[in-house]
This record gives sequence, C-alpha cells and structure tokens, in this order.
Amino acid sequence: MFKPSLSRAVLASTVFAVLLGASGVSSAFSDDEARRAILDLREKLNVTQSSQLELLSRIDQLQEQNAEMTGKVEKLTHQIGLTQKASRDLFMSLDKRLAALESHVEKDENGQSFTVVPEEKRRYDLALELFSEGSYEESQKLLESLATDYPKSGYMADTLYWLGCAYYVQNKMSDAASAQKKLVAKFPKSSRVPEALLSQAAAEERLGNSTSARSLLNSVVQKYPGTESAKTAEQRLKALGPAPKTAPKTAPKKKVSAKK
Repeated sequence: MFKPSLSRAVLASTVFAVLLGASGVSSAFSDDEARRAILDLREKLNVTQSSQLELLSRIDQLQEQNAEMTGKVEKLTHQIGLTQKASRDLFMSLDKRLAALESHVEKDENGQSFTVVPEEKRRYDLALELFSEGSYEESQKLLESLATDYPKSGYMADTLYWLGCAYYVQNKMSDAASAQKKLVAKFPKSSRVPEALLSQAAAEERLGNSTSARSLLNSVVQKYPGTESAKTAEQRLKALGPAPKTAPKTAPKKKVSAKK
C-alpha cells in the first residue's frame, strides 16, 4: 500500500521540480531578451540622437552660410547702387559738357544772326543779371572773361558796352572811356554806338576832359539827328556850357632892322 503512494509522491515531486526548473529557465530567457531589446533601443536611441545632433549642426552651418550669403548679397547690392550712381553722375557730367559744346544761332541788336555756344550765353546772361542786381564788380569780371574767352562773340558789342557801364558805376572812368571807345572802333555800325558815345563822353567829363566830352556829344548830335541819343547829347552840351574861347593867335612881330 505504501509503495504506490510513495511512487505517486515522488512522481509528483519530480514533476513539480521539473516544472519549477522549466519555469526558471523560461524566466531567465525572458530577461535576456528584454535586456537585449533595451540595449537595442538604447543603441537606436543613441544613433537617433547622434543623427539629430548632426542634423542640428548641419542646420547651424546652413544658417551661417545663409547669413554669410545674405551679407554678400547686401554688399553687392550696395556696390551696384554706388556704381549705378557713379554712372549716372558721369553721364550727367558728360551731358553738361556736350551741351556746353553744342551751338545755336541767335540775333544781335542789329538783327544779324550769329552762332553762340551755351556757356557763352550763360556767362553773358549772368553778367547782365549781376549788373541789374548791383553786383557791378562780379559783372565786370564776368564780362572781362567773356571778352577774353570769346573774342569773336556775337555778344561782343554788348559785352563792351556793359563792361564800360560796369567800370563807370565803380568810378573807373579811364577804363569806362576805353571800353566804349573800343566798341565804337570795332563795331561802328552797331546800334550801341550812340549810347557808347554818350557813356564815353560822361567818363571824359568826369576825368576833366570837357573838350573831348563836347566833341563826342557833338558827334552824336550830328550822326544821329532826331534820336533820343541826340536829344540827350544836346541837353548835356547845354549843361556843359559853351566851349572856352581860345585867344586868337597873333602873328609874330617882324624885327625892324636899324638903318645904317
């Protein structure tokens, strides 16, 4: 009776032990797989983190390169702007120079056509503007340069006339008389001649040369009768009064030789 019971007990114990052993083996196997899985995950995580760091580093590099390129573009844009401005300034300067060389036709006070360049006209107009504003010295200098730089100018008769007037108002009487005298000599047919003679006469009178002044005024009366200039000359002749009478020249007395 005891043997079957013992056998069954031993068998039960053996089976239990085997089950326990099997359970332990199964448990140990599951832990190893879990460890390997964790290690794999960690390795993948490390790889992922490394990739992310590399990606972030690359992004930083690209941002730096982009900033550098942006700076270069801005610099080039600025340089292009400066170049364009320099080109515009150069073209404007060339246009002005070319315009100064381009000539056109005008008419003088007698209706005669003559060729004039823009710079010549600019100086002449500016000289008259300065004179009208009372800037006589500046006007004088500009008229002098005009006469020197453009000796064959169609404005020359007017230039000499206004130059004489500029001298006169500055009390430079010798220069005033000389400028008007030059006008009359070089441009005898100019419509400015009667006024130039009157101006020259006024300068001569101020210099104390009343005889020369009378001669000039009489010339105006005789050559331009009935004109306003002639009327002005007559009035000034009256103001000057009659010319001083000169004592008649007496013939030298003949020496009477003594009779022997």
